Amino acid sequence: MALNARCFFLGLVASLALVLAGCSRHQEAAAQPPQTTTSSDQQPVTGDWVVQQISGDPGTLNLITCDDATGQEIGYPNIFESLLFLDNYTLKLRPLLAESSEISPDQLTYTFHLRHDVKWQDGEPFTAADVKYSYDKVQDPKVDASDLRSYFTTIKSCEVLDPYTIRFNATQRYFKTLESLGTLPILPKHILEKGEPDFNKHPFGRHPVGTGPYKFVRWDTGSQIVLERDDNYWGGPGHYPKRLVYQIITEPYVAAQLLKKGEIDVVNGMSPIQWERELAHTRSVSRLNEIVYPYPAYSYLGFNLRNPIFADVRVRHAIDLLIPRDEILSQIYLNKYGSKTSGYDPPSSPNYNHDVPPTPYDPALALQLLTEAGWKNDHGDNFLYRNGQRLSFSLLYRTGSSDGEKAVELIQESLKKAGIDLQLTRTEFTQMYARLDDWKFDAVMGAWALDVNSDPAQLWSGSDASVKKSSNFIGYNSPEADKLIAEGKLEYDPAKRALIYQKLQKVIHDDYPVCFLFNPHLILLVSNRFQNVKVFTPRPCFDITTWWVPRDEQKYKD
Repeated sequence: MALNARCFFLGLVASLALVLAGCSRHQEAAAQPPQTTTSSDQQPVTGDWVVQQISGDPGTLNLITCDDATGQEIGYPNIFESLLFLDNYTLKLRPLLAESSEISPDQLTYTFHLRHDVKWQDGEPFTAADVKYSYDKVQDPKVDASDLRSYFTTIKSCEVLDPYTIRFNATQRYFKTLESLGTLPILPKHILEKGEPDFNKHPFGRHPVGTGPYKFVRWDTGSQIVLERDDNYWGGPGHYPKRLVYQIITEPYVAAQLLKKGEIDVVNGMSPIQWERELAHTRSVSRLNEIVYPYPAYSYLGFNLRNPIFADVRVRHAIDLLIPRDEILSQIYLNKYGSKTSGYDPPSSPNYNHDVPPTPYDPALALQLLTEAGWKNDHGDNFLYRNGQRLSFSLLYRTGSSDGEKAVELIQESLKKAGIDLQLTRTEFTQMYARLDDWKFDAVMGAWALDVNSDPAQLWSGSDASVKKSSNFIGYNSPEADKLIAEGKLEYDPAKRALIYQKLQKVIHDDYPVCFLFNPHLILLVSNRFQNVKVFTPRPCFDITTWWVPRDEQKYKD
């Protein structure tokens, strides 16, 4: 899907998301050879289950309104599919529900010819009406799809030419148009147009039906989500596990213990401290494969720019200078499971500006900036004041990790030494979403996961600064940034677009709407009975549906 996924900082990493991205009319991002820890001369066989830990219930499995990483990973492309898909090996878009596509010479008209042999998992035929319905819902302002909608602002119309042909017309060129249309999640019109009239509340989000290789079985809130391979899948064989079980385990310690006992098969993004202190040197390691890989995401401390305290860039800059990145990197990332960053694209991206260094720790410069902004330690309590107001704000962060607690405490301690009263507000995942969507926060500790060829408009466009439930919940609005974002949208040459985005990175960095923190390296732990375990560039960086277990090693027989 052509969107970034919102995640929340748990010490080391964000939760994971599967987002497809790519392009076909211009040079693709460089594909990296997949890492792998297993190989076998045997032929793949079907059967067995993959039991994977997830840290909480997703908000929904309706992928048009889903904006959390967990829901996206479960739903796409296991249950739902799109017109095109991203090849993990080449990073090129390939046909999926569409047999072929045509683009007009002016790159304003996109025509897709659909397959005739696809059925929904309830047996109903898939047609162009489903594509148009899905597109119309994305564009409907009453639907909670602002994150996804930001990629379709240039599309003016969608027309069904016949049951298996659909055409989209654009108002202007945009380098991600084919990708955005091609990876739009397609939902069944015949189900969603019935029953609940409010699309956002439709029970389909808890009982999805798709065209993909896995069927939804059940969702036991707080316990598990279960999918089962569809033996009648139109795409034929190639997906090996019988069941995909997403076991909801909120406590990392419990997940580690279940992994040691062999009761779960996969943990992705385990805390480095937990891995090295509790698992790496135990007997259970002989049953596990470990892959450490760079994940395309960044963590940050973001400001609600509507708060008057943060109106002065010197205050934001000072707070950035007070974040003890090296201490966090040492104590939580162990100096090897993450790296400091100064922008939203990963350092491996050609869009990343290496001439903009990560912000150093500099309390002296921070105090100078705060003094220039009028904040003084003149009340005898070691806190800074201006016009009788204490420099105080609350930092919102998600529950679920002792490492995350340690990170925010280190930041709190550092700011207190400088005279800033930082209050910590811990909340559950869904509550955190609601507060961000309604702008009811001062600052937030979070993370964003990115697609391969990301468009920064979703996060940084000033047109979304006044839109609730948008990705730009911090309220960033810069005419200079908007100008560069608009230029990038029109540039099909990736090298020239990279230069535009490098300038944009510097503009955003120097405005300090957020404090860019770290790029994570994730620890993927997998039971070694699985073969063909590979890690790819696109998120979620692995595909459990292609893993398989030799017949004599299969654990679950039904």
